[in-house]
Formats: sequence, structure tokens, C-alpha cells
Amino acid sequence: MRRSSLTLTAIVAAVLLYQPARALPAPQEAEGTVAGFNIERGGLELARPAMPRTPFTKAGRKFALLGFESGGFEAWAYPLKLLRNFEFSFLLGASTVPIEGRDIVRFVSAQPAVTTLTYTYQSFTVKAHYLAPVDDTGTAILLDVDSTEPLTVVCSFLPVLQPMWPAGIGGQYAYWDRDLKAYLISEPTRKNHGYIGSPAARGISYTPAHMLSDVPNQFKIEIADPRSVEGRLIPIVVAGGKGSRDDVRQAYTRLAADPGAAYRRALEHFGKLRDSTLRISTPEKALDLAFEWAKVALDGLVVDNPDLGRGLVAGLGPSGTGGRPGFGWFFGTDAYLNSLSLNSLNSYGSSREALSFTRKWQRKDGKMAHELSQAAGYLRWWEDYPYGYIHGDTTPYYIVAVEDHFRMTGDLAFVKSSWPSLVKAYEWCLTTDQDGDGLMDNSKAGLGALEFGALTGIQTDVYLGAVWVRANLAMRDLADAVGDKALSKKAADNAARAGKTWDGRFWDAENRQYSYAFNKDGRLVPELTPWSALGLAWGLGERGRGTETLARLNASDMTTDWGIRMLSVRSPLFEPLNYNYGAAWPFLTGWVAAALFEYDFVPQGHHLLMSNVRHTFDNALGTIMELFSGSQNTWPQEGVPHQGFSSTGVVLPLVRGLLGLDGDAPAREVHFRPRLPADWPGVSLSNWRIGDAVFAFDHERRDAGVVLRVRSEKAAGFKLVFAPALGLGTKVLSATLNGAPVEFTGGKPRPDAQAVQPRIEVALTGDDKLELAIAAAPEIVPPSVPAMTGESNRGLKIIRQSLDGRELNVWVEGLSGESYALDVRGADRIESVAGAALDGARINVSIPRGQGAFAGHRFTLRIRL
Repeated sequence: MRRSSLTLTAIVAAVLLYQPARALPAPQEAEGTVAGFNIERGGLELARPAMPRTPFTKAGRKFALLGFESGGFEAWAYPLKLLRNFEFSFLLGASTVPIEGRDIVRFVSAQPAVTTLTYTYQSFTVKAHYLAPVDDTGTAILLDVDSTEPLTVVCSFLPVLQPMWPAGIGGQYAYWDRDLKAYLISEPTRKNHGYIGSPAARGISYTPAHMLSDVPNQFKIEIADPRSVEGRLIPIVVAGGKGSRDDVRQAYTRLAADPGAAYRRALEHFGKLRDSTLRISTPEKALDLAFEWAKVALDGLVVDNPDLGRGLVAGLGPSGTGGRPGFGWFFGTDAYLNSLSLNSLNSYGSSREALSFTRKWQRKDGKMAHELSQAAGYLRWWEDYPYGYIHGDTTPYYIVAVEDHFRMTGDLAFVKSSWPSLVKAYEWCLTTDQDGDGLMDNSKAGLGALEFGALTGIQTDVYLGAVWVRANLAMRDLADAVGDKALSKKAADNAARAGKTWDGRFWDAENRQYSYAFNKDGRLVPELTPWSALGLAWGLGERGRGTETLARLNASDMTTDWGIRMLSVRSPLFEPLNYNYGAAWPFLTGWVAAALFEYDFVPQGHHLLMSNVRHTFDNALGTIMELFSGSQNTWPQEGVPHQGFSSTGVVLPLVRGLLGLDGDAPAREVHFRPRLPADWPGVSLSNWRIGDAVFAFDHERRDAGVVLRVRSEKAAGFKLVFAPALGLGTKVLSATLNGAPVEFTGGKPRPDAQAVQPRIEVALTGDDKLELAIAAAPEIVPPSVPAMTGESNRGLKIIRQSLDGRELNVWVEGLSGESYALDVRGADRIESVAGAALDGARINVSIPRGQGAFAGHRFTLRIRL
């Protein structure tokens, strides 16, 4: 009884003492925030732990944020640099000790429309979403805050407001606009402006009148109750430009009020970019992903300058204290060589815009401009600065690019509108042949492959010579299209003469290669360089000589695990970090890969292509660095992280090389000449457009044959040229189209061939099925040679192959004394192996010890009958 009494007493007391907790009042939504919305995770997302010193780019037509994964950035409203050294820091509660954003950034997620950086500390996580600006003159960073304590976000930056180098203005000032809750950065003429701030912010910096402060300007966003930002986003907005201050202010307020609309515009833009261009599906998903990101990278270089118009800049990267964001000028040659990849993507509108833009700056004598500062509207660029026309290759490349666009699109109206310019360009090129050998002379035309150093004092280099031969062929076809028969014949004659000279004067019989250049006295400059690859990719020169040259380029002194060196390590001029004399450029790696595919060096071309693919992900996510060291898989500090011609090092060798896609709209032809790795079961391609016609290909490789299904729309009268590369020793037995026999050619390869390539030409009906029956031979699978950042050259190099009766000879190079394994398709068709060991479907190769780091070796596969 007593125990029960006590228990009852305790219960009564507890009831009397209990007071239900009062629910805390719901917090008000934080001022200056916007309703949260879903940041989509699309199929192109690239995510990894953040590296604070690694660059990233969010660029549009009129505006760019060039930053680092720390979250810091500089902002450009073309052609103005608005600010630099933007940084985040955080204050917890009443603390005055800042937590620097760069110290706690943990993750990065890159997508075309948004890059997200995640900052994590013990009591908060902040996600900063950097939006792609597309067509806006500004952009927003959206903060998604999750904190258990009151938090203050401090934003600091240095105002700049300077046009790109070499222009300059003075009298800049900055002050906090309390109504707008943003800093205005301007100057006395009120023609150049920038805004940065947040509807949720308060300015906290003293700003001197009529000058900019030497210390960072700051504003802060105070979150007294973290619940007030749940489900909300805090916009930080940057906008600017040249022109009316009211227009810039309106752009700022529009972005601040509805950043979701800017995000949706970006999603729509990149969705259209993806859907309107070539789509591929291969067994290597990294390749597919790099291809899609190359589209985004090139699209980010289309610039709409308020003074100059819309064109294609060469590259982007943070300028720091300098005045040019990487190669953020308009470079003529870059536009032309990048246009070949834009055409390969079927991004014909951007290609045409880029070509039309360069036409405006043609000199009176016909020479095309090499470079144009975005700040040319502020100064006398052409009159006062020497850079505009220093290159000789720009002018013939212009002709090549216009013809490439015409051949792919059939746009005769564009050719006719360009015709006076093309004729002037061609006639100017003819004036530069001082020695009368049919080639343009660097000594007269200007710079070609290299821009400085020991190899620039030459008569003609192999690259300029190749571009000129190709320009003559292009001019022949363009003149024929517009009905100028006389000029067409003149260009054809010049092409034949120049081509013969190119083959004869650059061929180095002693070293069995096309060498770099010849001097005024006719002596060869016997350096092996990748510059010869452009001519070989275009089919110039004698085929056997091209094969020998490419075999030389495949060797370990030139080919690394991450790309092709500019010079051999054996050259006395080799310097691994020298821009022109030893670095590895993804641009040239791409051209060598394209040439290798053209010559059916499939494993070697695949290796170089995949080295560029990996560069899409190893530094700035989605873009490719301008150049790499020739000794280690790393990049120089001054390299430009978003370089257009580096991304073309994925597009061009993939589309026109590995896939072998091409076409001729005026002739109503579509070409599919795949050079696929031996272990690929197939590939699917869609939205390949030649003129108005649209094609889709489904290619399947079987042990006993090849099956190709072609679906075509608006393709009446089109002919398909199908020429797949198959392993040496393969016998083509028959070919059918929709079940009916068709003829084929090319079943018997040249003695120096690297593959068997049957060729079939058929008329398309809309839905067609081609089948090849083959007796397949063993094929080497391209080895995977992934190089980690910082590693040196160590992978196996396949130099070349040859077939002698039933014996397939394979020459390789590897580290002295090292062992390697190669997969092989069709191992059951190998009767015996000499110089290596067959282990199932794998060949084990042991490299003998030699005197150098790498040594050569040959093994032989005897094919079973």
C-alpha cells in the first residue's frame, strides 16, 4: 500500500508540475531570398572532391565567371573585367573569426547549366550554385544554407572595371547602393558599369570617393535564424557591361528577382545544344561524356561583343592581376580550325557566325586577321598594335574552313556572300610564294606552326605548306560551285603543283619522315614534329611515306601516355615545358589521332584520342587545358584551362577519324568509314546532318561479319559510302544491301596497310540494312593506358603492324625489361606466337633490356587457316 501511495503521489505531482512546451513561432522567410527550386542532376554531371586551386568556367555570350573550386572568381562582362578575387568566408554566431571558404570546400559538381560547390563545417553546409549566364549580361550564385547555428556569409572582392588589355580607363569608383543592396562599380563617363550584391546583403566596407580601395570590398548576409532560409535560396548577383547604367541595373534586378528563370534558360539552351547536334553511343561512356562536354566547351567560347559583334574566342582562363582572360580574344586561325569541329558536331550556325565575323577584319590586300582584342572598341587596334596580321596560316585556313562548311551544309548562298573575300584571300596567298616552288613562304606570309625560337627562321614549314595545298583544293571546289571555271582550273593546277612540292621538299629520306621545314637554301630542318599530321589527315603526300612518318610519331620519344610531344625527347631543342619546343598540346594530339585513323592505325589513334578524353576530367571539369608537360602528365601553371582547340582534340579525331563520318551535300553523299577498336561490339549514331538530310547509323560487329542499319530522312538521291576498317588478314566474302548482293572494292590491302578496308557505295532508300560477311583475322585490342596526374611515360606503344602471308608482325616499344599484356580479338584464329606468349585471349609481351628507358620489340602471330 505504501509503495502504491508513493507512486500515486509522484504521478500526481508530475501531472501538476507538467506544462506542455509552447511551440516556437514559425520563422519569417529571410528577406532577400527566393523560393528554392530543384537543381537537376542530368546525365552530364561530373562530380568529385573539390580541389580549391583548380579552375572552372561559367561562360555565356556576354558574360563569364572565371573561377576556382575554392569558390573564388573574377567576373567579365565582355569586354570589361568587373572584379577579381571574389571569396567566401563564414562567421558562426557572434564569432569574429572567419572560416575561409577555400578551407572547407569539399565537393564540386559540374553540369552545363550550373556548377555547385559544397562547403561543409561542423555546424553548417552551404551549397553555392553558380549559374551559366548564356545570353545574360550577368549571372547569379545561389546559396542553399543548412545550419544549426546563426551564420553570416561574408563576400569580399576587389573591384576592377577595366577593359581587356591593351585598353584602359581611369577614374573608377565603387559604392554601396543601399536601395539595390549592391555595390556599383563605375567611372566618370558613366559608360562602363558593374554591380555585385544580394537582396539579402548589407554593405560593410568603406569605399573612397573617385578611386577604388586597395583592400577588398565586402558585403555580408546575416542568417540570425537558420530556419528562415529552409527551402529558400539566397541570390548573389553580378552584372555589368558597356553602355547605359539603367540597362545594367535592370539586368541586375531581373536576375536578383528571378534567378530561377536564368537557370531554366540555361537548361533549355544546353538541352537544345545537345539535341540539335550529333549524338553518339559507344561502349566507352567516358568518350561519350567527353564528346558532350566538348560541345559545351566550344559553345562557351561564342562571344557577343557590344562593339565588334558575335564571334568565337580561342579560350578562357582566370587573368589574375592581368588584363586578358586566357585566350579570350578573337583569333582567326583558332576560329577556322575550331569551325571544322563545329561542323563535325553539326553546329553549323555557330560555324557560320564564326566565319562571317572574321571576314569583317580582312585587310585590304586580302590577308585575314590573326587576332583581335575584345577591347578594340576602346582603341586603334589595327593601327597601333603589331599583332593583328602576324600569322601567315590564317588566310589559307579561312578558305579551307569556308569550303568545309559548304561541303557539309551545301549553303551556296554563304559561299556567294563570301566570294569577294575568298578571292582576295586566295590572291594574297599567291603573292607569298617568293621562291616559286608553289608553296607559301613563311618568310613572306608570316608565322605558321611556331611563333618563336630556333625553328622560326625558315623558308616554309610543313604545316603552312599543308594548309596551302588544302586551300587550293578547297578553292577549286568553291570556284566550281559559283561557276568560276577559270579560277577552279587555276586552283586545281596550283593544288597539283603545291602537293607535289609538299611531298618532295618535306620528305626526309635519311630519317624516313616528313620533317618540319626547309630553309631558304633548300636544306631540310630534320626535326620530327606532329605538325606533319595535318597534311596526312588531309590525304597529302605519298601513302607509304605517310605510313612511315606516323610509325615514327607512334614511338616513345614522341608519343606519351597523355598525348603527343611537340618535339622528340632526342632533339637538342626539347624542353618539356616550352610552349613550342616540347610541350604536349591536346590540339596536335587530336590531329595526329585523326591522321592515324585516316591511315588505319586504329589502336594508336584510339590511344591518343582517349588521352584527350581523360584530360576532359583531370583538371577543370568539362574543359581541356591548353598544353601539358612533355615529361610528366601535368600542366604548366600559365596554361589556359578552357582552350577551344584542345576540346577539338576530342571532336575531330572522334567524328572524322574513329567514326569516319563525313559528307558532301552538293554531291549528295554521306560517308561512314568507321575505324573501331577490335573489342567494340557496335556503335550507334543519330542526328548526323549533311545539308538538309538527317542520318542515323547502328553498326554491329560480329565474329562472322558486320551489320549496318541506316535510317535517313530528307535524303532523296543520297549515296552512302561505307568503308569499315577490319583487321589485317581479314577476308571479305560478300556484301548485301537489304538482302540483295552488292559490289565492294578494297578487299586487298596495300603492302604497308594497317587494316583491310572494303568500300561499298549504295543509294539509300530511307531504311536500309547493309551486311558484310567476313572471315575474320585476329585483331589487337587497343591497350588502356590511363596516366595519373604527375606520372611519366610508361605505357606500351604499338608502332605498326604488317601482314606477310599468314604472319601478322607487330612492332612495339615499352619500358626496358618491363612486361605488358595485350588483349586480342579472335585468339582462336591464332595458330602460334613468336616473340610473345598467348594466354587465352591475351598476349603477354616482355620487352628486352636496352640502353635507353624504352626499347623496341617485335612479335608475330601466325594466323590459322
